[in-house]
Amino acid sequence: MKKNDKKRKTKYTISTVFFLIITIIDMVDLYNDIFNGRGHTIKDLVWLVILILVTLGNYYLMKDIGTIDDDDERDDYVQMKTDSTSYHILEWIIIIASVAFSAWGVILYSKNGNEQLAFVLIIIGAVLSSIWILTIIINFIIWLVNYYKN
Repeated sequence: MKKNDKKRKTKYTISTVFFLIITIIDMVDLYNDIFNGRGHTIKDLVWLVILILVTLGNYYLMKDIGTIDDDDERDDYVQMKTDSTSYHILEWIIIIASVAFSAWGVILYSKNGNEQLAFVLIIIGAVLSSIWILTIIINFIIWLVNYYKN
């Protein structure tokens, strides 16, 4: 690995760790807002999503520095199958989390005094359901493009 690549990798590693720590702190703050009934939940949820995206972006940039792009078709095939499997696992995780948050919100709504927390949980479940539907639409569009391409 070149000296310049080592510096860049170190920079992205430090940045990834920093944003990971900030993401964990914001997640703890979000949980405190939800369970203590403070009104900053939506703002913290938006910041949490942004911080997760920045952390993942820095991680993938760090991971790709210094790698050699092989033209081996077998490696490309294994990478494609791994990505496909990861995508399907992510779809299942999203739908299970959506159902869990929605059910938790409905259960809390049936009890008195938990309306605000219940609404937040139901909204999180609805957002996750929307993301799941979006992944299905994207999967269908990719299938159509590949079908007409072949």
